[in-house]
Amino acid sequence: MKNPFSNLEFHRSGIGLLSDPHEPDPGSAVHLEKVAGSQRPLTFCSCSAGRRGRCPCLKELETQIKEFREVYGKRTWGEIFGASRWHQLAQLLADSHSVPYADLRVTQGEEGLLRLFAEELEVLRYLDQSPSTIRFLERIGKAPENASLLDRAALIDRLSTFLRSPEEQHLNKAGMQTNRQSFEQSLLCRLAYHCFREFGDEGEFGLQIDLRSGEPYLTFSAPDPAGEIALVLQLQVSREKLAELTEFLAGEGVRVPKALPAQKIEETGPSTEIVGADRYGVDLLAAKGVEALTEDEEYAAFRYGELVLEPRLGTLIGPATAEPGYDELDLLDLTPSIVDTFESEAPILDGSADLVLDNPMSDLGIYTEFDYIELTPEDDEYDDDVAGESVTVRYGFGDEEVELSDLLRAKKSGQPYYQTDSGWIDLNSPALRSLGRLLKRDELAEALKVPGGQAVRLSPAELLRLRASSAKPIRVEGPSDRSAFLQRFLDLRPAEPLVLPTGLKSNLRPYQKLGLEWLKFLFENGLAGLLCDDMGLGKTHQAMALMVLVREQFGVKEPMLVVAPRTVISHWRNKLREHAPDLEAVQYHGPQRNLERALADGDTILTSYGVLRNDTKRFSELKWGLAIFDEVQQIKNRNTQGYQAAAALDARMKLGLTGTPIENALTELKSLFDLILPGYLGSEEDFRDRYGSNLEADAESWHFSGLRRLTAPFVLRRIKTAVLDELPEKIEDVRTCSLSPEQTDLYRQAIATRGVALMKKLKTEGEALPYIHIFALLNMLKQICDHPALVLGAPEAYERHDSGKWDLYEELLEESLDSGQKVVVFSQYLGMIDIMERHLGRLGVPSVTLTGASRNRGDLVDRFNNDPDCRVFLGSLKAGGTGIDLVGGSVVIHYDRWWNAAREDQATDRLYRIGQKRAVQVFKLVTEDTLEERIAAIIDSKRRLMSSIVQEDDPKLNKIFSREELIDLLKEPG
Repeated sequence: MKNPFSNLEFHRSGIGLLSDPHEPDPGSAVHLEKVAGSQRPLTFCSCSAGRRGRCPCLKELETQIKEFREVYGKRTWGEIFGASRWHQLAQLLADSHSVPYADLRVTQGEEGLLRLFAEELEVLRYLDQSPSTIRFLERIGKAPENASLLDRAALIDRLSTFLRSPEEQHLNKAGMQTNRQSFEQSLLCRLAYHCFREFGDEGEFGLQIDLRSGEPYLTFSAPDPAGEIALVLQLQVSREKLAELTEFLAGEGVRVPKALPAQKIEETGPSTEIVGADRYGVDLLAAKGVEALTEDEEYAAFRYGELVLEPRLGTLIGPATAEPGYDELDLLDLTPSIVDTFESEAPILDGSADLVLDNPMSDLGIYTEFDYIELTPEDDEYDDDVAGESVTVRYGFGDEEVELSDLLRAKKSGQPYYQTDSGWIDLNSPALRSLGRLLKRDELAEALKVPGGQAVRLSPAELLRLRASSAKPIRVEGPSDRSAFLQRFLDLRPAEPLVLPTGLKSNLRPYQKLGLEWLKFLFENGLAGLLCDDMGLGKTHQAMALMVLVREQFGVKEPMLVVAPRTVISHWRNKLREHAPDLEAVQYHGPQRNLERALADGDTILTSYGVLRNDTKRFSELKWGLAIFDEVQQIKNRNTQGYQAAAALDARMKLGLTGTPIENALTELKSLFDLILPGYLGSEEDFRDRYGSNLEADAESWHFSGLRRLTAPFVLRRIKTAVLDELPEKIEDVRTCSLSPEQTDLYRQAIATRGVALMKKLKTEGEALPYIHIFALLNMLKQICDHPALVLGAPEAYERHDSGKWDLYEELLEESLDSGQKVVVFSQYLGMIDIMERHLGRLGVPSVTLTGASRNRGDLVDRFNNDPDCRVFLGSLKAGGTGIDLVGGSVVIHYDRWWNAAREDQATDRLYRIGQKRAVQVFKLVTEDTLEERIAAIIDSKRRLMSSIVQEDDPKLNKIFSREELIDLLKEPG
């Protein structure tokens, strides 16, 4: 049975997992069962993530070890290998080839024939038409220098270093080795290890003797990829070992020559019947006398201890077992003694032995990237709808063109490489990894069973994934009409030029028209998208334009659905009535809601995420023409009922709207894509293994370049500064202050009474973290930084307490009001907003307040924007940060910092958007030498990460701050 664990390597009681050479931070994950000086097994990885204890390789290794135990039980690899026929054979022949595998020279001839030399002596010929050849070169450390290959030899050597006994360590320090170590590093042991891993108990041994040199060879044959028995290796063996080797092979059931006793030759006569050989050769030897076998020079090359080969007869002759008789033999059957011989001057293993020196595979390269992709649509599949496109796909590798169907068949059979005349194609390279996803389609896997079938049917999403698999170009060939249509699709252009819908009663800006064209392309091809334009660029207008367009130009009859935060449903209703009056928008909300009645009254349903969650069954039973999710990041958590309700909707197209770019949690991007385009980014486990959960790694690495290409067709994001020449300036200013003496005492007291125990847990690796308690303490520290009256629960007595931040706020507020500007103030604490309301009341400054409890949001916003006497807008960050326009204001004060910059930017963009005529001044208040200052540093560093992926805060702080960052946050001031 062949060993199935092809990505593992073994040594004694150690198991190592091969890291993907395409990873930016490859390492070696190893498990050591029995280590000198240790009472328990050791498991670790050398990559940077492994050193932090968060390595996916270690998880994969643990899984593989469990599967290994299910196959082999509790035996170590050393015990398993030691019991194999390959190991026994290697020990038998150990004296023949004690040369270390590292000292061998490897050359390659035609058809992949490998020849191994110890100095000038050829010791092994290896020919295998499967990827086993590459694994053999990897295991003996002779693979070409190519980043796509696995360093198997180094991993085995690493295991051997860790598993040295104390005696071996002592000898190694003195520059010596034990016999066991010498054997383990010999060609023979590594060859036996390789063959046991690749062929197990399959295949057959044989014995051959070279008629030119007389050298004996052990042969091994096994099924090739086509199922035919083919010779894999010829290994030269010591002449003195021939007798032992034949005895071993006989025990393995191999037909081996039985030495003919020498006296039998002398007992032949003219009437003896000769079977299995030419009489002339027998008569000639009989005439010379059997003494010639041990004395004549012509037999010198054919002596093997007490055994001699008679080359003319091809018969192995042994010493006499008795005195020759005087009676002539009636019959001499030489058949059992005949040896399989060959002439070394002729090609061996059906391949040429022309040498290619130095690099064994210099002329036969490893392809990890293709030069181009060529698509040819099938004539008989012509259809205006690209869905289910039947195409022949060809990859260009150097001078070779390879069909996608052939690569898929190779991938399906488990081959890591596909062989061509000019090289091996690495099927696990980043450019070809998407092939694995295609194989998961049952209908495609079934089609590949048809011999010679080259065309494959690809969905629109699969075509775009193919387009994103590499930055290399795609050629489209074939009938002009069909190829033009396919090229247009790959360029992300609609089938027909955009015609603005007549039912849209507003003018779209140029960039919004481009956005609508992109949305139309997605809809007509049965795809989905995330519209991630910067805040204030009119995502709602583009979505409304799509709604009108699909009604007018695609004849969509099914109802459309808009799901939004409860606080902005009225905003959607007002916008639709104003800009898309032909759409009959109906609010579906409140305790008396009735979906059937709502559908009878209109064709566009406006509802909240809470209602969607509560009425999942009703919504999922309907077919929707279009489903739009506003502020889609609010349901990014796939474990929530709201996410699952949205995923259960049956819609022709799902569109997510958000202006908040992802800053650190890539798994949130995966969740959003699984919502709108299920399965496109693969399984969650594969996604985490490939990209991790954050972007601390190099954002320009091939990992993230590939991710951007993969998601680009379905994500559209424009920023204000790139598309709005008329937008005024935005000035951001971080203003710092110090704690007052009262605040300092409260801060230190909180750290001393509640922070010491938490700090101890944080500093203990492996200790489970009490996130609820950590969050509570961080929240308390932030409130202390805001105002003592807030943390003491006495907002009405705020004037009796001193706060450095409050003093700074009063100065900024007074300065802004005196300059005639309107001010928007955000805080995450309702108690702080209460204090601000009281303060403005005492000053006699008219203001409005918007929190989650406010029911008349539209009226409050209108008053602030349009009433010149209303000077200040107070809002909680969650309630006032989305779904409203505050262009009447020109100063923003963020009184306290949120956990990430995205939420602050979202709130700021309530002012900095289309319609704003003044420069916007943004003040962010930070208390020095406190967690606020450290939070500011953290979120500013995260702001530099990818701008096209969405992130929102999470109650579990490990998704926001690392353990090290939490330790830094809980330091005392001073």
